[in-house]
Amino acid sequence: MITSQRALKSAIAISLAAGLSVSLSGCFGNPLEDFTDNLIENTVENAIEGATGVDVDVDGDGTGGSLPKSWPAEVPAPDGDILFSLGIDDGYSATINVGDEAGAQAGYDELISSGFEMVSEISLGDEGFLYGLQNDNWIIQYSWGTTEEDGTIVNMIVSANEG
Repeated sequence: MITSQRALKSAIAISLAAGLSVSLSGCFGNPLEDFTDNLIENTVENAIEGATGVDVDVDGDGTGGSLPKSWPAEVPAPDGDILFSLGIDDGYSATINVGDEAGAQAGYDELISSGFEMVSEISLGDEGFLYGLQNDNWIIQYSWGTTEEDGTIVNMIVSANEG
């Protein structure tokens, strides 16, 4: 059972993750972009980690991000540029630009070949796909969508299977 403190940390981290994913995906058209992006990323990461104890990696320009050090080894993530990731207790999230739908499908296929079972599936038409997967240890929400501007973005939410 999740304690109220853990629930609060999770709610804060997920809210920040959602906000950061949206706010850091924009383009900035000035010569100080790299400096500003790094300053924002470091400030945001330090603020979240300091306030919640959450392991966070934010990458505003779509290059050089990484999964949390505690990301479970048995949960493969697709190849691509990690835009955002976080880890809290036994929960993880990552937003990854995989380039195209073939990259997103390859990530899904790797999860299946690693022993995860698909337990739910939603087609969002032209907007993308959402899959629920699980094994004895982990539950995963794996979704993706494609736009002309951003390419194909995969979102993974991973939590411990306590059932």
